[in-house]
Amino acid sequence: MSQNDALAYSNSGTRNLNQGNYDQAAADFTQAIELRPNDAGLYVNRSSAYCGIGFMRKDASSFDRALEDLNHAIKLNPDFAAAYSVRGSTYSLKGEDDKAMEDFNRAIQLDSNDDNAYFGRGILYVNKGEYDRGIKDMETALRINPKHQDARRSIETARTLQKAGIEHL
Repeated sequence: MSQNDALAYSNSGTRNLNQGNYDQAAADFTQAIELRPNDAGLYVNRSSAYCGIGFMRKDASSFDRALEDLNHAIKLNPDFAAAYSVRGSTYSLKGEDDKAMEDFNRAIQLDSNDDNAYFGRGILYVNKGEYDRGIKDMETALRINPKHQDARRSIETARTLQKAGIEHL
């Protein structure tokens, strides 16, 4: 097996992930990891497949598997901002907001252009009723990535909740 095979599995995993074929994506990334076990990005990608499985099946153990992969990715590359950002999102899905906030902050510290970290942190702020901080973070995400439709929609929702006087979610 070669590096080209690892790339082929990775590309297939990415396609399957984007199409919502999470089981096949996880299998593809597992094959790529077997060929390139020190590639932190492959663990991050497989964790996204596990999160998709967990979300679709409401399976908490899949989120735990995702966290194992993300912890391993961070062990391989402690300065990999995307790993912290995805781990923050995974913690958020599990309702572990304090850990999620720590990871989003670390991701932003490592990469000030990580739109997903700003978005995730913004959502956490809004959920706590800190609308101004949340909207500011989501606007930053949108400035970094003008195509970030979730940020665009969430800003409007946050403004509506704030005007309605909702203290927190």
